[in-house]
Amino acid sequence: MIWGLKRSGNREVNIARKLHVTRQTVHKAVFTANLRIGESLEEAAKLNKIDVESFDATKGFLVGYSSHFKTRAFVTFSAQNGIQIWYKHEGHCQSCSRLQACKETILAEAKERNFPVPEDTGTVMPSQMADDLFSKLMGDVEKDE
Repeated sequence: MIWGLKRSGNREVNIARKLHVTRQTVHKAVFTANLRIGESLEEAAKLNKIDVESFDATKGFLVGYSSHFKTRAFVTFSAQNGIQIWYKHEGHCQSCSRLQACKETILAEAKERNFPVPEDTGTVMPSQMADDLFSKLMGDVEKDE
């Protein structure tokens, strides 16, 4: 909860007031969460044989490359979806049995990160939605470096 509030742009002092705790408590919780999320992103990448290019634990996002699939790979962490592994590909979304599940997961990622989503998601394929989301995330990570 604290990590999500901080990631949403709230200042630590405001989070502390909202939760009726000290700012130091919030700071320590955010520090610990970032440390564990960073470790989890890196471990997920390692387990999936993804070479890490960059990551930002505060945003719950890792960019890498999968030699096995010969494509860019992303590892995300969100409060709703937990750790997710994504591979860049031109999918055949229309014929995939996971079409709706993918859409819901991507929309939840975008919403949790306060990114705008298309009003008509019915016609947009998950692979395009993912491209848009990851482009925005990569831009945010590069801005912060």
